[in-house]
Amino acid sequence: MIMKPKGCENEVRILEALGQGVTPETMEEPLRSHLASCPYCAEMISVYELFQADSRQLCAAAPLPNAGRVWWRASLAARQAAANRALRPILIAERIALAIGGGALIALLVLAAPWLAGQLTRLKIFSTTVVYSFSLSSLIVSSIIACLLLMAGALYTLWAEK
Repeated sequence: MIMKPKGCENEVRILEALGQGVTPETMEEPLRSHLASCPYCAEMISVYELFQADSRQLCAAAPLPNAGRVWWRASLAARQAAANRALRPILIAERIALAIGGGALIALLVLAAPWLAGQLTRLKIFSTTVVYSFSLSSLIVSSIIACLLLMAGALYTLWAEK
């Protein structure tokens, strides 16, 4: 069992005086004479003075900002948070509509891909030396459509974040 070293019986009175803002020089005469004779209380006063000096130095190094500016920033942050909360349902509905529209567009393109591939092979857009099958044409058209959709999604994401 670790025993706490016994302190001085005047420790509480000295700490109360220091807490009330009384300096060691302005304490009552019995406490001042005790401080001169008690090494425990003298060490406590020296630690207290070091803490006070550090506190003054830190307060001088970090001045308080202007209260008006702090209030303005807090009110701006509160307004922005309220606007974000109000916009959340709209953003959710927008994303749902975008997903439904994208799904409908993909379904339309899947249904139209064979027709587009047939038109491309009939128009002889591909090289005449290589004969492309209908499935390869469908794959090319589908790839082009997928790339266009990915680019559109990427552009939307970039614009939505700004």
